[in-house]
This record gives sequence, C-alpha cells and structure tokens, in this order.
Amino acid sequence: MDKSLIKVLIVDDDTIVRRGLRATINWSHYGMKVISEAPNGKRGWEEFLKYHPDIVITDIVMPEENGLDFARRIKAYSPRTKILLLSCHKDFEYAQEGLKLGASGYILKTVFEDSELDHFLTSFQRELSQSNKEVIASDIQESFNFWIREDQSDFDHQLEMFFKNEWSWMNQPFYVYLIYKSTASLLKSIPKSVNSVSLSVNDSYTFIFIEQAFHQTFLGYLIELKARQKDLDWIYEGPLSGMQEWIKVVRAFHHAQKEGLLFECPNVIIMAIEYIVRNLSNPMSVSDIAKEVKMSRSHLSTSFKRATGESIHSYIEKKRLQWAKQLLNESKLTIQEIGELIGIMDAKYFSKWFKRCTGYPPSNYRIQQKDDIEQTNWRAK
Repeated sequence: MDKSLIKVLIVDDDTIVRRGLRATINWSHYGMKVISEAPNGKRGWEEFLKYHPDIVITDIVMPEENGLDFARRIKAYSPRTKILLLSCHKDFEYAQEGLKLGASGYILKTVFEDSELDHFLTSFQRELSQSNKEVIASDIQESFNFWIREDQSDFDHQLEMFFKNEWSWMNQPFYVYLIYKSTASLLKSIPKSVNSVSLSVNDSYTFIFIEQAFHQTFLGYLIELKARQKDLDWIYEGPLSGMQEWIKVVRAFHHAQKEGLLFECPNVIIMAIEYIVRNLSNPMSVSDIAKEVKMSRSHLSTSFKRATGESIHSYIEKKRLQWAKQLLNESKLTIQEIGELIGIMDAKYFSKWFKRCTGYPPSNYRIQQKDDIEQTNWRAK
C-alpha cells in the first residue's frame, strides 16, 4: 500500500452499510484507502491496533462494544485519529456525547447526503496532510541537521522519499530560502494557507521551502520584518522544480556557509562554489564552471575574486589540498588513488604539486603525520 494514502477503517454492525460505504465512495479522490472493516467496537479495536488507521467511521449503537466506548479507546490511544460517527435520529444524544469525546462529527444515516460526507472527508484530508507534514518534518529534523553539517550523501535517499511522500506540492515550482536570525517570529507570521516547510540548521540558520505562488507574499513578510529587526538577513534561489535542484541549492548554501561567504556572495558565486566542491574528483576549468552557472568566463572570474578574495584556480587548489591531506591522514589509499580522487590523474604530477603546496612529497607527509600522532599519544600516556 502506498504510504502516502490516508487509511480508513469502517465499523458498523450493518453489513450493507459497511459495503455500501466502501463501494460507493471514490476514496482515491481524497487520497484515502479503506484498509479494513468490522461489525462492532470490539472487533473494530482489533483492526485499529492492527492497521493504525488515520480515520475511523463508526456506528454508535452496536453489539459487544458500542461506538462511544470504541471512540473513547481510540482517542486515549491516538488523539490524532479522526472519528466520524454514524447515527440515527434516536441516537442524537449519543452523537453529542461522541463529540465531547473528541469525534470530529456525525452523519445521520436516515438523511444521508453525499455532500455532507464530502465535507468531512475533504476536511480530514487537509488536516491530516498538514499534520503528517509537521510530524514527519519533526522526525527528520535531527537527520537533516546532521546531513547539512556533515555533508552526508547517504541522506539523499531519505530526502527523496520525504519529498515524494510529504511535499507533493513541491512538484510545482518553488523557492528555497536560507534565513539568518530572527526566524522564530518570522515563522509565526506565515499563514497556514501558505504551502511552506521549514527546517532549522542551528539557532541562527533556517531553510524555508515555499511554493512559487506564495513567493512574493513571503518576500513581503521578510522586507517588513527586516524594517523592525535589523539582524535579519536572507538569500533565496528559485523557482526550482524537482528534488535534484532542491538538493543542489541546499548543498550550495551549505558550502558557502562553511566558507563564511553565505551572506557576502551573490547566489551565482555560491552555485559556483557548490559545483567546484561537488566535482573535485574531475578535471575542471573555469570555462566548465562558467557554463554551469550561465556566466561568461571573464565575468565569473572577476566576480569570484571580488566576492571571495581569491581566484577560482586558487580556490580549487585549496579545496583539493584540504581533501588530499585528509585522505593521506585518514585512509590507506595509494598516492595514485588519492590523486585521482582529487582530480589529478597523473601520480607524478600529483606528487610534485603536493610538494610545491606543502614542502613535502605526499608519502613523506603521510609518514610525518603518523609519527606526530604517535608522539602525541605517547605524551598523553
């Protein structure tokens, strides 16, 4: 079963009612699926524990266990579950008691109207979709923070599943904002009607993903808020379409943040930095990067130097040297393999380049680092 579908359980002692509801309602229209049915509250409870439905539609007067006792148990166990009561005229007082227990509403069987059921199902769909989004966003918050801090590529699959199941509106064009400071008051000002998701990186930074239709409205909120809170700052990129563009922008902002350039660089320079970091294993030229960010070679070179204080070639060498040192210290890869990983395919050239940058050939550097660690450990004893 598709995990994104809303699960429905129908409980009624009248077989015709159960089968009628199951067969005549276009459940898929509401993003729902009837996963089971039961003839009374006792059996209904067994099915509830087995399937954990999001919605329970139950009769009130039934043998063995009535609908009110059944509803009471459901709400004690799972307050988020939506309950819709089926009632007859003579059960009206029972229906009112059910509402006090937390049922969302009731429908009179004797004057059943399709429009009435449509009202409840549409409302349930909207509320559960929003609730599920909030719950799942909370569940992945810690994982997201770890991924964005540590650059863990294995989280990409989790992002993909989250994107497909919970952020269906992001199949439409959307914007990615990275907000600096004052995010708590900002988030409170976003109306619930606005399709948005926020994920915090730390106390200072928050990513906000917002549907294109609400982009100008949201930007207005930011401008108005900044007039009162001077420390508020932001950058954004968009409109974007699809998860791969989403991940690309998030990673670009992340790399710029690590370099301390986040709110100093134009977005195009941030994207250039992301491209460089992502492609360190491959030979690359300034022309390759310029093509990726849709700028001329000369304009990119000038803009990059102005924003970062160093040339593109210097930045690439710096990042490759950092990675080479890390691999020499932490891996058992050969010099040839390390050179290839950082985009220098000729082992002899890699050794000369590394010595020019550090004063040591890579093999000597590895030995020196190992000796330094052993001496440090010996002194610690």
